[in-house]
Amino acid sequence: MTTLPQTTSLQLPRPNVPVPIAPPGHGAPHLALASQGQMNTADVWRVIRTNIWLIVISVIVSLGIGFGLNWYLDKYHSLYTATGYVQIQPPRSAVFLQAQDNFNPGDANTLIVEQRTQAQMLMTEGLFTKVLQDQNKDIRNTEWFKQFIKSDGVTPDVAEAKADLIKHFSASPIGDSKLISVSMTYRIPKDCRTIVMDIVNQHLSEQKKFSSDKLVEQVAMLTNLKNKYDAKIRQDKLDTTKAAATLQLDGFNRPGGISQKESELLKLIDTRIKAVADAASAGSAYESAKNEVAQGGTPGEVDNMVETQGIILGRKQQVADWDIQIRAAQNQGAESRTIKQYQALRDATQEQLEQTRAEERAKQTVAYLSMLGSKADSAQKVLEETTRQIDKIKGDLADVSVRISDYLTKKDEQQALEDMSRRFSDQLDRLNVMLTQVDMNTIGWISQPETPDMPSFPNLKVTLIVCTAVGLGLCLGICFLREMMDTSVRSPRDIARVGQMNLLGMIPHEDDDPQSQGVPLSTVIYGAPNSIMAEQFRQVRTRMQHAASLDTTRSILVTSPGPGDGKSVIACNLAAGLALNGRRILLVDANFRRPELHRTFGVGNESGFGNVLTSVGNFESCIHQTKVPNLDIMATGPKPANATELLESQLLIDFIERALEEYDHVIFDSGPMLVVSETVALAPRVDGVVTVVRASSNSRGLLQRMRDALKQLKAEHLGVVLNGVRSTGGGYYARNIKTYYEYQNGHAA
Repeated sequence: MTTLPQTTSLQLPRPNVPVPIAPPGHGAPHLALASQGQMNTADVWRVIRTNIWLIVISVIVSLGIGFGLNWYLDKYHSLYTATGYVQIQPPRSAVFLQAQDNFNPGDANTLIVEQRTQAQMLMTEGLFTKVLQDQNKDIRNTEWFKQFIKSDGVTPDVAEAKADLIKHFSASPIGDSKLISVSMTYRIPKDCRTIVMDIVNQHLSEQKKFSSDKLVEQVAMLTNLKNKYDAKIRQDKLDTTKAAATLQLDGFNRPGGISQKESELLKLIDTRIKAVADAASAGSAYESAKNEVAQGGTPGEVDNMVETQGIILGRKQQVADWDIQIRAAQNQGAESRTIKQYQALRDATQEQLEQTRAEERAKQTVAYLSMLGSKADSAQKVLEETTRQIDKIKGDLADVSVRISDYLTKKDEQQALEDMSRRFSDQLDRLNVMLTQVDMNTIGWISQPETPDMPSFPNLKVTLIVCTAVGLGLCLGICFLREMMDTSVRSPRDIARVGQMNLLGMIPHEDDDPQSQGVPLSTVIYGAPNSIMAEQFRQVRTRMQHAASLDTTRSILVTSPGPGDGKSVIACNLAAGLALNGRRILLVDANFRRPELHRTFGVGNESGFGNVLTSVGNFESCIHQTKVPNLDIMATGPKPANATELLESQLLIDFIERALEEYDHVIFDSGPMLVVSETVALAPRVDGVVTVVRASSNSRGLLQRMRDALKQLKAEHLGVVLNGVRSTGGGYYARNIKTYYEYQNGHAA
């Protein structure tokens, strides 16, 4: 029956927000960039450097195979090629017919089209058939032709012969020239020349006949066109004569002259311009007066008319007389009865004046608006009448203009037809001369083929290039196939392929660091502080501080997927690095299966972590000081029979709380997580877990299992340390180690 305390609940990790941290080392590729899982230039160059001797040997072997293959082909399968050149040329005559196919060899586009056309025509099966079936051709006497004679010894197999010609006969335009290269490849040099000569001569003969037939066809066509144009010219002359007579009856002695109607139209236009101005002026005055009256005002002309009326003038005079009477009576006093009577009469007269003035203003306003309206209507009628007369004359002139336009058009057509007829006559004269004096063939020999002396196949240079390319391609394919099939973890790129893990740093292999030789690896950061290994451990310490705040991450577990990954070395140096940074560190050996710390630091293993788990009171007696300042260790002690149960109990929590009373951090060196159960029990109860992976020893699948196991346990995964990275064989540190020591010794700036 167990006496263990009740099992405690798991310590839930803090929310894990992955922070992409660049792998250590100068010039190492960034993890975030490698996360895409695609090979970059550095990876390609690394694979090439790793397999450089295999590539060199492959090239040498390929060159040897190329020489041997070329010798064999030259001895037993050599081929010869006879090549001739034909030229695209104009008709050989001092007179050039522009109408013939619009062919102008000086035009670059036309020349290219003609080259391609002629080259294609030289490759047609119809041409091959004519040559092969012509019994007068020299090609029938060649060894090449005889191989296609059927079993009766007489009849040739034309289909097979054409198939062979299509395969070995070629006609290709030569760029930036007027030439077409025509060639035939066969094992007998003389037969090659004969075949090229017969095929090209047959094509030249057909082209010459085609050009002559086409010339005769053009003569007939031009003659027919000229007769049609002459008939059209005669009809147009009759039509223009009739049109000129009609125009003379209408008063047009000559096209372009001014007739009587045109003169009348000009006068009416002047009249209309004046009428437009008068109508606009009258209408504007009328609308202005209406708007002013509508707004309660009175036009100034109405006021002038009102003031000149006799009744208004009489009333105004009466008011003036009363004013005189009032001034004359002022000697009687301002308040005299007489003045008041005069003033009352004067006011009554003034009121009558204003009333009369208003009545007259209303009458005169109506009369004034009526006068302006009549004037505007009159001006508008004059404008409309003038416009009507102008439209009538324009209609008459439009009919005449149409007839004049027809007359001039027919004259121009007549002149154009006469010019075209003359051109046809000139071209017919040229064609007749060319039929008798000119060779109209637009293609001819420029260089006939010679019987070849040297074989065209094989070509040593081409054979070597092809063999080398094939060998090099095969070798590179094997190298990259090996690289893609290799699932081991060797670089930050491989860790990125697994995904969702931070890379805390890369530790070089101890054999590649000259300054760490002879120093215990477990304390290399203390024993060889200027070595690149110590530098990388310091970078791991710094990156871990960025991955998780060390103020809250105080208990840390160092583990690995499997044995032999160097987790104890990483744990010791990480603890020593934090201790040298001024923190008090307790390094605990939690690997009950294979304890290492007591041997590493030379202390006894009689008591340790196992004793403290059963009783926290044993804590002080199990602590051992080390030569590293601020660093104490605790060995495993005797292995408990129920270690996993102890690590899952409250006793572990009590131990961690007791240790953190005296130390800033507690670092556990445990066994491989995928192998022992103690590490699985310990991982979710610490503040953070650091995973150690040995380069080229662990696979990506194993690392993925490690990641998934930590995620399933809800453990806080701080990151991965890639250990034992080699500098040779395409490793990451070859150049970095050299650069580090050169810079440290002052040889590089």
